[in-house]
Amino acid sequence: MTVDWLTTLAEQGDIAKRKATEVATLVVKPELPLEIASRLYRDVEKGAQTFDRILSDMEDADASDELLEAADALAELWSQLSVASANKLRELQGLPPITMSEAPH
Repeated sequence: MTVDWLTTLAEQGDIAKRKATEVATLVVKPELPLEIASRLYRDVEKGAQTFDRILSDMEDADASDELLEAADALAELWSQLSVASANKLRELQGLPPITMSEAPH
């Protein structure tokens, strides 16, 4: 069975965009309940792990460089969403934020 990676990436992009909207909406709420922040973080982590498996499958299937570049961009988005949702959770717990340093090019 051949996987249509372009369609898969389009679907995953839609999922990531919806989650990005949710994260952006919730992390700015100063009085966000801890329970909601925890759920948001779990949901983001689940989405990121699912996408990591897809990316790994794409690499194993020798998907084109263009598709892998698009997949890498989505993986970066999931990473940013993970940090943003984790930081909101940490903020509500009175902990310092996680900072991400720029990777050397």
